[in-house]
Amino acid sequence: MRGKGEKMNMSTTKRYQDILQELSKTPREEVVKFRNKYEEALNEFLELKEVYTIASKKSSLEEIKNNTAKPLCALNHKKLSTIWFFSEREFAQDFVNHFRLIKDEVEYIRVLKGEEIIEAIKYGVFNGIYQFSIDEGKCTMVMVPYDLLNIHFNKVGKENFLEKNQYELMILFTMMKFYGKVIYAIESDELNVNGNYKLAYDRSGIINLFENKDDANTHKYDIGYGRKEVKALNIIEFRNIINSIENEKENIKIEIKENVFEINIKKLKYILNEMIENRNKKLSIIIR
Repeated sequence: MRGKGEKMNMSTTKRYQDILQELSKTPREEVVKFRNKYEEALNEFLELKEVYTIASKKSSLEEIKNNTAKPLCALNHKKLSTIWFFSEREFAQDFVNHFRLIKDEVEYIRVLKGEEIIEAIKYGVFNGIYQFSIDEGKCTMVMVPYDLLNIHFNKVGKENFLEKNQYELMILFTMMKFYGKVIYAIESDELNVNGNYKLAYDRSGIINLFENKDDANTHKYDIGYGRKEVKALNIIEFRNIINSIENEKENIKIEIKENVFEINIKKLKYILNEMIENRNKKLSIIIR
């Protein structure tokens, strides 16, 4: 006989799966209707009592048995970085059996509950994951990780993690984290308490950073620092500077190609600190 808690779990899971079915039948051309159903699915996903994910192939058998393994971050058949989540253990078992993710008869599956689900979402977001695949092989749904984190933040009374028009910033930060990409800044003549030059403000009192060195070189003349070399910052240096100026200014601008993104400095500090603390090695590859 099933206990009350188990029946509630099954009810929540069934409701979520029904929403996925409805979403799969909603034409993308009906933009508002599709968006509303997609957001309903995001909300309902966060109501699940248990979620199953695939454990990293680098996990030890002890980590898997103790249910402490990190999620598998891998490239799917479209070469997109992905984490897989399942609303039922059976679905996850089908996945690990198909890809032979079993060692010594131990399935590479981890069950997530409560805050563990949120931590897995953050782990994906801050390790460059492009999408979350839900119930793959059944009624598959693909989620944008930042959308899901925004829904969680809204549920707990916080501002959005990022606005949709800022999502491109995460691609830049991921390139900095994993591939050594740098961002360019212009230094002023003023020293900070550590004896390093502070970053220069433009005429409106905003610090501007650039993905492209040539754009930074053009900007330095616009703000009166043409004589100075632009400063290349790796992700650690970038994080340290942002931490040092969080109480001086509210926003900062980052230029990527022709696009300029303005972002709150405290929010940027949170993102960079999380990206540096949530370290993961290069992605595995799932070949279909």
